[in-house]
Amino acid sequence: MALLLSAGATVLSGRVQAQAPDSLIMQVHKAVARGLSYFSSPRRTLDPDAVLLHAYMRDRFNLPKLLKAEAVLAGIRADSTGQFHKFLRLAEPMTCRMDFLDADGANDLSAAGVWYDELPDQSLLMERIRDLEWNEPYQVTHALWALAMARNCFHAEVDTAVERRLVEHNRAIMESGRPLWNDVAIEALAMAQYNDTAYVPPQEYIKEIIALQNLNGSWNWVPHDPARESQHTTILALWALLQYKPLQWPVSPRDMVVH
Repeated sequence: MALLLSAGATVLSGRVQAQAPDSLIMQVHKAVARGLSYFSSPRRTLDPDAVLLHAYMRDRFNLPKLLKAEAVLAGIRADSTGQFHKFLRLAEPMTCRMDFLDADGANDLSAAGVWYDELPDQSLLMERIRDLEWNEPYQVTHALWALAMARNCFHAEVDTAVERRLVEHNRAIMESGRPLWNDVAIEALAMAQYNDTAYVPPQEYIKEIIALQNLNGSWNWVPHDPARESQHTTILALWALLQYKPLQWPVSPRDMVVH
């Protein structure tokens, strides 16, 4: 799954900017609608990671349920040793197992955030983040997700110096991907918004991502490579667009929670 400060979040530049023109808001609405339609196609086989992230977003943004989601979730439930099983908590209540908390790569950084309240010692999350491989982009994006989830869902106090470093690295990933946003660059934007709920990305970011959407509503893992159409990239692009603050979709989204 290439998949999250008691005194508040680190601020990214660009928080204060002019209200986006109505035309951009309409473009975002249409892009989100096309993306949701892509996942709702009866001919599409849904990927487990996309279904889990959609379920988490559905709770927050009141999105429509995916018709084929239950069959995918049933498969994840049945595969108790599979890589996605530990992330079922994003979609439904479940009981933690100690092996869910094993540390091994980007996905398990995310799992430590999902199961923060079950860690035997909650300082383990910050220790894992400090020890991550900072030159591995997905470890950086997943670490910011885990840190933000610990704070936003479980009211954890986090190391603001580590948070600042994570934010800076995620910003660097975004900038290195522009204007052709690949999967990890879009993930970095989505996690930056999730971490700082007051952050408003530059309008150019949003325009560039919308411009990369395929006619069928999807995005590609690698831009302009039709062989790399990706449900993972698509669900992350939708997450980034749904969090775009002038959009206000919905006006009062639910608190960020896990089951």
